[in-house]
Amino acid sequence: MSKRLVDVLDEKGSDFKHREFWSDIFGKMGILLDLMMKCKGNYDIDDPEIRWVSDRIEYWENQERLLSKDEMLMANVYWAKYHK
Repeated sequence: MSKRLVDVLDEKGSDFKHREFWSDIFGKMGILLDLMMKCKGNYDIDDPEIRWVSDRIEYWENQERLLSKDEMLMANVYWAKYHK
């Protein structure tokens, strides 16, 4: 199984063939959410960055919705910002 994002996103109809890949990604999204909450301390529940990450995790857990390429790019921006 490929670990490259381009290989996973380009294969039509095989999204859940790569379940292990996406499970790893959403595990990292959980870590990102924890980092954001720790860095922000007394954050507002409606903080747009925290809300964005928590919504994506919730979509995965409830609907098995995957991230788009643009969402992956945004997650990478947040990861670089908070994973110091």
